[in-house]
Amino acid sequence: RAASARSAAARAWILASACDGAVTPALARLNAPGLTARELEVAGLAAAGTANRDIAERLVLSIRTVENHLHAAYAKLGVTGRADLERVLRPPG
Repeated sequence: RAASARSAAARAWILASACDGAVTPALARLNAPGLTARELEVAGLAAAGTANRDIAERLVLSIRTVENHLHAAYAKLGVTGRADLERVLRPPG
């Protein structure tokens, strides 16, 4: 059930990001579903156009760790790359 809930939350987040300005009280409370704080931080920097090497330097991580966080975030958010991150991580509204 937890996996189904995470999947549904991810779908709701993605759909809300595609509907400019459509925000319900539940969506307003919804954070990027299932992302750890570090995954969200790395994904946010990547969505802003920051290169993996620069993210690694800024957060004092290895480039491989940055890549691992990005791959985990892609899987949890149901996206395939950086181009989708900005759209998905943009707050609804």
